[in-house]
Amino acid sequence: MSFGRSSLTRRGALVAAGSAAALGLAAACSKENGTISEDGGSSEEPQSAAKVAITPADGSADATAATEIAWTVEGGEFQEFALTDAAGTAVEGAMHPDGTTWVPASPLEWEGVYTATVKAADDAGLVAEATSTFTVIASPGDRVGIENYLPGQDSTVGQGAILAFRFTDYEVAEDLRASVERRLFVTSEPEQEGSWHWITGRALEYRPKEYWQPNTQVSVRLGLGGLALGDGKYGEFDQETSFATDAEARLLEADNDTKEMRAYLDGSIVQTIPISLGSDTPIDGNDARSFSGTMTIMSREESSTFVSDLYDYETDVKWAMRLTFSGQFIHGAPWAAARLGVSNGSHGCLNVSDEMGEWLYNFVRWGDPVVVKNTGIEVPQGDGFTGWSLDWETFKAGSYLE
Repeated sequence: MSFGRSSLTRRGALVAAGSAAALGLAAACSKENGTISEDGGSSEEPQSAAKVAITPADGSADATAATEIAWTVEGGEFQEFALTDAAGTAVEGAMHPDGTTWVPASPLEWEGVYTATVKAADDAGLVAEATSTFTVIASPGDRVGIENYLPGQDSTVGQGAILAFRFTDYEVAEDLRASVERRLFVTSEPEQEGSWHWITGRALEYRPKEYWQPNTQVSVRLGLGGLALGDGKYGEFDQETSFATDAEARLLEADNDTKEMRAYLDGSIVQTIPISLGSDTPIDGNDARSFSGTMTIMSREESSTFVSDLYDYETDVKWAMRLTFSGQFIHGAPWAAARLGVSNGSHGCLNVSDEMGEWLYNFVRWGDPVVVKNTGIEVPQGDGFTGWSLDWETFKAGSYLE
């Protein structure tokens, strides 16, 4: 979704849909010079047959910072729209991708006063102009933030990059999830089909139907600032980012049956690496198997210290590449040299030699897909960026938009 000039004109504009009966009506007609009759009286000025209704209605004082503007036109054709603040300064925005409302490019000011103006013309060309001046409520105290896992601004990422975020300590009720989703704007060039998926009432992911094409430019706006989330709570801020996918497509594929990992570049194998995966038998009574499924590289650390309360250890490692929130990584493990390519024994991580760990660290990017097979246990949805582990129809069914 792109945002540009603050007014819409007849050419290329979309008319906001909605029921006129449900909207506040604020129509005014244009006037033309009257004529003087023989008896000295003036004739009635012609009035446009076009009628315009705008939401929020004129005089309303319950708008939020996430308010969108809607209008209907009866008996005529839409011509032009503009939104201005109390100082008369134009507010930038654009039509929502679904064509039903006009969306400001950033949240409106709390307690701000705004005027929406819509012009329409009837078949005779007579113009009706409607205005609605409305006030935004005071900033509510109960604001909900998000944990943002979006790619960094102007970053270059792998073909499996998933957009993910979580509401902070708040579950959105099912009947409000569609309204939340409408405020999550993703555009890509070249355009690619994609969808949001609710893992829980607070955790969402977005992915395209297929892996991102090379050299795709992606823009994201989480337009949640001021959005009503239920229970008297409102979104805290908008968040935005733009990034690109790399020109090359990389993929890692690890197979527990062969104890090998293959690295692909643009579909061709460029490296085969012996590995050792999570233990086939429980460790300290805990299932330590590596997860099967399609995950992505979540982070890269040249050196790190792993601390596990579950297994009571602290270990320094090199070349750590995170796959899950719960702590499964690909990393160098010189202590596992005898197991590589032969047997399993880790606490869930994919062990490689330090030499191959360094090679992988330099090979992959954030967002590169990692496919792990035949471990007997599937990665839980939401433990990392896991949307690629679902087929497209299942993933898309997690959206609340029709």
